[in-house]
Amino acid sequence: MADHGPVPLRLAPLPPGVPGGIQVWHLPLCLERPPPDRDWALLSPAEVERAARLRQPADRVRAVCTRAALRRLLAERLGRAASQVPLGTGLHGRPRLEADTEVGGQGQEPGSGSARCRTEGPLPDFNVSHSGACALIALAGGGLSVGVDVERCDAFGAHGLADPAALESLVFSARERAAPLAARPDFPTVWTVKEAVLKCLGLGVAEHLPHVCVERREAGGARGSVASGVEVVLEGPLPGSAVWACVLAAPPGYAAALAWAGAGAGTPR
Repeated sequence: MADHGPVPLRLAPLPPGVPGGIQVWHLPLCLERPPPDRDWALLSPAEVERAARLRQPADRVRAVCTRAALRRLLAERLGRAASQVPLGTGLHGRPRLEADTEVGGQGQEPGSGSARCRTEGPLPDFNVSHSGACALIALAGGGLSVGVDVERCDAFGAHGLADPAALESLVFSARERAAPLAARPDFPTVWTVKEAVLKCLGLGVAEHLPHVCVERREAGGARGSVASGVEVVLEGPLPGSAVWACVLAAPPGYAAALAWAGAGAGTPR
């Protein structure tokens, strides 16, 4: 372990049309250095155990630093100590706040009293993604649900996803397969948008990738208020869901996307 300080978070720019209750934070990771002691100290015993079991040092950096940063951001929203943020796991491993979360004073321990709530209404929703030396944390208030994904572009070929037949059978929807190639965004964009949408909806990625269609969006389209460059169409068992998505600016060599749903989801910032 080391004590070189927490990794700095940066607020990422969002395209026009994303609801004002959503923020995305970019966490640059230094994979050559171990996670700092102060990040380990924020994790729960179960989180420490999971991270310690990771064999690759880079995987431990991603797990520890990203979780600590998430705890710091949620602590600001909830008005309690970062180490006391009650993180749990929902369906398909999606992280969530425990349903009985109470809002206390910043830095207070449970049972030491409470302060005025810093947020009103539903608890904030959040989602996390990391790949290579980049992590993204999305936070949403006002009853919105959010999903985020970031991927190293060179990882697709490394995992055997460059085979066109494998792409069509595992990833593309029937509508995408029938569309001309010019109508499809590049594959890293398609993948990250699909992952963000399914994480937002709380659905398993493996079984539902072909049920999310990602198309290039022309200006002034049905969802023209979002300057995202993509349009999402849900197929198969998913048409009853309403979800929006956009492409995010990402460091060179990476692709990233954001998705959101819920009351007021179509209200731009």
